[in-house]
Amino acid sequence: MSKPKRQKNAACSAIGAHFGATISRLRQAEDMSLGDLSEHSGVAKSLISKIEKNESNPTLATITRLSVALGTTVEAVLSAVNENDEDLPALIEHAKRKDIPLLSSDDGLVTLKILGSIDTVEFVQWYDFLAQPGGQLQSSPHPAGSIENLSILSGHIRVDVAGEIFEGRTGETLRYRADRPHCITNIGNEPAHASMVNILAKIVR
Repeated sequence: MSKPKRQKNAACSAIGAHFGATISRLRQAEDMSLGDLSEHSGVAKSLISKIEKNESNPTLATITRLSVALGTTVEAVLSAVNENDEDLPALIEHAKRKDIPLLSSDDGLVTLKILGSIDTVEFVQWYDFLAQPGGQLQSSPHPAGSIENLSILSGHIRVDVAGEIFEGRTGETLRYRADRPHCITNIGNEPAHASMVNILAKIVR
């Protein structure tokens, strides 16, 4: 994906509280030092150390680089953060506006709100996508068989799936194979707004 920044809020901290430990566990399982992981991922050794100690909120780009260097995927890393809960109440979560994780690209042209629950990230991922003109979101392939659903609330969007180009406008939905490299670009003159739902391979028939 593009290079997003992560806002620190309650929902992010629910992930961050375990993310560092997950990265540390995976690194040690691969018998990699901090220096080794830094060299393979391109992420500074000092930043990795802070992440593992839960002293820094990594961007999605950093999560992606670390995941690839550890031989896994972002989805797998985030799903590993889950904890097993028993006797769950009827209301699973009430995510207030300030608690919804917000990712933004370094150039500020693209923002993603993580609307889906971390408990279902391994199966379904739900985002609110907003891109300024020229804003672009690049994604590496999801697990084989995955499908991405992009419902365009406003604007003119182009989707490039491994070289195949598709365009959609306000009120339309594009569904495409997400197990290939794909890129979403706002090619209009106004901000583009869309709801993006990734249905991962485990529930795709």
